[in-house]
Amino acid sequence: MAGISQILETARRAMLAHQYGLAVTGHNIANAGTTGYSRQRVELSATAPLATQSGLLGTGVMVSNVSRLHDQFVDQQIRSSNTSLGLANKDYQILSQIEAMYNEPSDSSLSSVMTGFFESWQNLSTNPSDPNARNAVMMRGKLVADTFRQLHSDMSAVRTSLRDDLTSKVDQINALTAEIGTLNSQITNALASGQTPSDLQDLRDTKLDALAALANIQVHEDSRGCMTVTLGGSVIADNGYAETLKVAQGAAATVSGSSFDQLRIVTGQGTDVSITGGEAGGVLKSYNTAIPDALGRLDRLAEGLINEVNRLHATGYGLRNPAVTGINFFMGTDAATIGLDLTDTSGGAAAGSAPSADNIAASSLPSAAGNNDIALLIAGSFNRKPLTGAGGGTLLDGLSLSQYYSVSVTRVASAVNAAGTQAESQELVSVQLAAQRDSVSGVSVDEELTNMIKFQRAFDAAAKMVSTVDEMFQTLLNMV
Repeated sequence: MAGISQILETARRAMLAHQYGLAVTGHNIANAGTTGYSRQRVELSATAPLATQSGLLGTGVMVSNVSRLHDQFVDQQIRSSNTSLGLANKDYQILSQIEAMYNEPSDSSLSSVMTGFFESWQNLSTNPSDPNARNAVMMRGKLVADTFRQLHSDMSAVRTSLRDDLTSKVDQINALTAEIGTLNSQITNALASGQTPSDLQDLRDTKLDALAALANIQVHEDSRGCMTVTLGGSVIADNGYAETLKVAQGAAATVSGSSFDQLRIVTGQGTDVSITGGEAGGVLKSYNTAIPDALGRLDRLAEGLINEVNRLHATGYGLRNPAVTGINFFMGTDAATIGLDLTDTSGGAAAGSAPSADNIAASSLPSAAGNNDIALLIAGSFNRKPLTGAGGGTLLDGLSLSQYYSVSVTRVASAVNAAGTQAESQELVSVQLAAQRDSVSGVSVDEELTNMIKFQRAFDAAAKMVSTVDEMFQTLLNMV
């Protein structure tokens, strides 16, 4: 038969259990606005019954576990969405800068400047001897060269800045993996000793979400509760372990006809790590591919312009007496080196050292200053196709200068639109997944207040039981 002391023990256990429930409820309420916090729930179970002559008698309640409410599947989906969103946002940000540099449509855009250049040749053809028309051609030519170089310089500057950005992203990855490795160790030790490290697991999940936004990680949880993180097949975080990644120089690659240096991500042992997603993946792709493609196409456009104008101009004659031919209008070979030439180099002068409007070759005849054959041919070069190089090869994929430039701008604009659409789509997915996570893990203050009242009343009832048992003891003592 259960004694009075057993009833008192049952009441004591109830008070302790419901006090613990109140503590957990208070912890939930305190973290209702904490990012990444998962709601915790006290799980109560009956203690082992006591065998009596009348049968098994319950002995009270105990806290069997404090569970952390979360959905691993939703967590995985959120990390995948973070990776895609990070990549799309970075693509959109960088490509938007490139698109803005083209400045289309505007009077200062490269297309407008080139159009003005060829129109100046058309104007010159109406009066090839007019000094004002010749000066206009020379000034327009200089403006074209300056615009090419400025655009190339601006794009190159953005690409250079991405090297520092990528290094910063890799440093963030290293910091997060170091924290995850440490948390793994703390969590596995706590679980091995029978504890429930819910707050540490929440913190680790927050770090994993941030890491997923930076790179295309894969996460696997083992039986010990350790989250093993891999990136491109390489383990970068484990139980008490974190790999240190770094940015390294890769082999040069040819993109759109021009050679560019490449960057790669390697482990401390020099093993390549494939980063194809997240913000770091977006920066790496832009540095190695997207911006080199825009720069390479700009180089090819400048090359086509230089070759075509010089090919025609070198066959004509200017106003000098005696007549001189073989003078190039432009110097350089690409967008970075293009410049105004118009210098007679037959006497040893350096290209571009003495540009003169008199050297503009509008005539196809040495003794006919009013002849406009070359001026007309150059004026029509903007839309002529196909263009051929010095070796007879076809330039600009068989397109005209205007068509090739239009395709180049369209490629960037299409990439910006695609990245923007992807970013918007992934943002919606992220919002929906966050709502799903909150429905499971989020703290409802109303629900917690209900739990608080429940635990409070249960505690009060258990305390009343203690008072009742105390009165029973006093009655027994008074009977002695």
